[in-house]
Amino acid sequence: METTTKNFDAVAESRKWKEAVARETEGMTREQVVAYFDRDAVQRRFQSALERSRPQETSSAAKDLNYGENVSIAASKSGA
Repeated sequence: METTTKNFDAVAESRKWKEAVARETEGMTREQVVAYFDRDAVQRRFQSALERSRPQETSSAAKDLNYGENVSIAASKSGA
């Protein structure tokens, strides 16, 4: 059996995301937290994060992703 080196630690990334969200939503009212997770707001933060992570590249992948449409499709398939 061949040993491989892990390039991405999903658990660590998930923890970092949860901690970042906790810092950003700390002190918010329930309504503000709901607005924070609004799909349009999430899409805007996602797009800006993609653009910041790849400043030298055009983020055509992010434009092709059309995050909001994919979320709607996934939600309709799951019955949500």
